[in-house]
Amino acid sequence: MSTPKVCAADFKTSSASTVGKVKPAPVAARASGERFWRNEAPGGARAVRKYDKETCEEDSITTTTDVTSLEATEELEDQLALEQRLYEESLKVLDEGQVLTGLIVAKYQDELLVDIGGKSEGILSFRELSLAIDPKSLGVGDKLEVMIHRIDDQDGTLFLSERRARALKTWEKVIQAHESDQVIEATVTQVVKGGVLVDLGMRGFVPASQIRRQPVGNLDELVGKRLRLKVIDLDHKRHRVVLSQRQVLEEELNLKKSELLGALAVGQIREGVIVRLAEFGAFVDLGGIDGLIHNSELSYARIKHPSEVVKVGDIVQVEVMKFDADAKKVSLSLKHALPDPWVEHVDKLWEGNRLGAQVVKVTPNYLLVEIVPGVLAMVPKGEFPTDKQYSPGEDVEVTLLTINNGTRRITGSIQHVADISPEELATIAPEEELVIGVDALAVLAAVEEPAVDSIEE
Repeated sequence: MSTPKVCAADFKTSSASTVGKVKPAPVAARASGERFWRNEAPGGARAVRKYDKETCEEDSITTTTDVTSLEATEELEDQLALEQRLYEESLKVLDEGQVLTGLIVAKYQDELLVDIGGKSEGILSFRELSLAIDPKSLGVGDKLEVMIHRIDDQDGTLFLSERRARALKTWEKVIQAHESDQVIEATVTQVVKGGVLVDLGMRGFVPASQIRRQPVGNLDELVGKRLRLKVIDLDHKRHRVVLSQRQVLEEELNLKKSELLGALAVGQIREGVIVRLAEFGAFVDLGGIDGLIHNSELSYARIKHPSEVVKVGDIVQVEVMKFDADAKKVSLSLKHALPDPWVEHVDKLWEGNRLGAQVVKVTPNYLLVEIVPGVLAMVPKGEFPTDKQYSPGEDVEVTLLTINNGTRRITGSIQHVADISPEELATIAPEEELVIGVDALAVLAAVEEPAVDSIEE
């Protein structure tokens, strides 16, 4: 029987810091021709090294553990390590300025406890809520978007803010709206010097001059109302925004003007609103363009001021008389909607009828008198006493001499004697002043009132 080969490793010892002395393996193992040596570690673990009998090279290592002590220790160490790792990761994730979605887990007198995930909870004071949120409406289980605005250095307490989170999110939307020229809506919350503040999710300022196209009288009336606004100025450093509703209104008005100019035509009947009165007529908003109704087109009867017929705010049906697309001028008439006096008083308009009338114009050659509201008659020279001085507004009695329904021309006499032929009558008064009714009123208005070239203010 050959002598077993002796390996050099059989006589080596491991480091004292990790294992104990090398002990020989059991006799049965040595007899089999294999080399087994056992290293005993201080913790009770035993490492049995197996060497090849021919080459003396380490073939395998078999490890056995003391289950009752080692497994319990390792499990506790793994749990502590996991908790430490999760805590460290949570500290790395949560930082001031971060916006998270939180769940309300408790509600107190003046603050909320909010779970923001990662086993982390923060305090949300009612003062850090937006003006649009009523604390009474919030309850356990509600979700809020909050910002971590402060972390206590000593105990790690998280202080949250909903209004700051909303402002940050809104600021991004405001920048986007400014770049894309979008309209945004906001509610007026407060009147300040020079304008009003609006709630966009953050505070915005609207100057008083940018609220409407016309000056606003009482700004307090706007509180609580929603405005359609465009961003006109941004301060990126201070997160301040200036807005304008006037710009929105003017852009919409210009669009309506363009559409209306393409659709207007002479003879159309349009609905409008009386927006302003002047000595010479009334201005009507047709839905983007203002048109003028001259006094002579407000009524068949002669009027001194448009307030005798209409007032600001009245909705009227008007006829387009003249239209200049290039100059954007529109002349309108309201008389088409009124009863025609020639039809209404047809029973009074017959030759030989004697009527009470009122003098409306005095010239050396003729008088113009109104015999019924909206119908004028001309009294030529020779048909009224020349030694008498007449004045506008004076009441007289007139006999109707001739009536032409086709041309709507009437001549009359105060002396009640017709001693002038039509040919002679034509030489006394200009042709246009013989047209009694609609045209005569226009002539009178043109003579006595200043012409208006433009209806624009």
